[in-house]
Amino acid sequence: MKYLVVIVAGLTDRPFAEKDNKTPLQLADTPNLDALTQNATFGPVQTIPDDLHPGNEISCLGLLGLDPKKYSSGHAQLSAIGLGVKPAPDEVALCCDLVTLQPTHDDMVMKDYTGDHLSHDNSGLLINALKEQVVDAPVTFHHGGGYHNLMFIKIPQILERLTPPNELIGEGIRQFMPEGNAVRELVFVMNQAQIILHNHAYNKKLVAENKDPVNSIWFWGNGELANLPSFRQRYEKSASIISASLMVKGIGKLTGMNVVEVEGATGFSDTNYSAKVSAVLKELESKDVVFLHIAAGEEVSLKGDIDDKILMIEDFDAQVIKPLAQAMETMGNIKMLVVVNHVSSAQLMKYDRSPVPYLVYPTSSGNTSQYDEQLLETGKLFPNAPDLLTAFLANQL
Repeated sequence: MKYLVVIVAGLTDRPFAEKDNKTPLQLADTPNLDALTQNATFGPVQTIPDDLHPGNEISCLGLLGLDPKKYSSGHAQLSAIGLGVKPAPDEVALCCDLVTLQPTHDDMVMKDYTGDHLSHDNSGLLINALKEQVVDAPVTFHHGGGYHNLMFIKIPQILERLTPPNELIGEGIRQFMPEGNAVRELVFVMNQAQIILHNHAYNKKLVAENKDPVNSIWFWGNGELANLPSFRQRYEKSASIISASLMVKGIGKLTGMNVVEVEGATGFSDTNYSAKVSAVLKELESKDVVFLHIAAGEEVSLKGDIDDKILMIEDFDAQVIKPLAQAMETMGNIKMLVVVNHVSSAQLMKYDRSPVPYLVYPTSSGNTSQYDEQLLETGKLFPNAPDLLTAFLANQL
């Protein structure tokens, strides 16, 4: 038996009053997901433990079979593994995202945590400028390939949680800035970076075109790195993982999975769905389990883009679920788990720790004709994500 696990961000949400009290998923045209429900087992799963902050490093750990309370790790440490770099023992690894801040009369507001989908080449220009021009600070910058990058800095471990920028859309940043002598180096580096970015030719061109500049960096993702056990040792199965996320790749590498690089995988709605699907089908030829991680729904959700979220859901249905379901018909002896990582709400423009739906196909006949939040109201509730994966791989669903 082969097993395919599709972890997708941003499908579920709350109803919108201006959309006839329907969710984006209910408004989207999803004939392929709907068809799966007629021959599937489904229900709710709680991917975010009550005592942990919602985040991808929590939900994805769980859906890859690891208890996030036991194996909780800093997002930056996992991303470093995914990027293939390692901090020295006396360095702290931090996510160093290139962002757009909007000035107000008394603060700066987080406007865009992606720098308007900053490209690989342009982010390289900006990170290289920081490498060359940040002075008098014990730091090294590492280019992550887009807006998401890393910085290693020689300071004591940071105990307070640094808030991710994707949690701050529309928020004034002053109250979220790191405080105290222990982190004064971070503020010093950030202030330098803002001056460097302000004067960079790339941003001057954006301003001349009346576009928002990428005018700051934002530090987050601090935390230690847990010793993650091997996937094969836990499940006695070989596995591959396909994702645009450095963090997810890091988990894959640490647990002995084959991490597949896909050209054109961006983590946004313009990602190369076709290449990802092709990579999945190729990996299924030699691996027992293949994980496909789709992050495109997160950004449009956290920015509150309802219509774009609907389009993303429809693209996912047509360009991922349809070809995978068609391939499964000819392959045989394969089961697919489709599960949302956690709620990324376009209504709240925040993460939500509510349960999310899972669907296992093919199994016994379902009793619904539409894939939406109603799946949460029936079926077996899994109180945590690792139990869901274990049950799926043990053919208990």
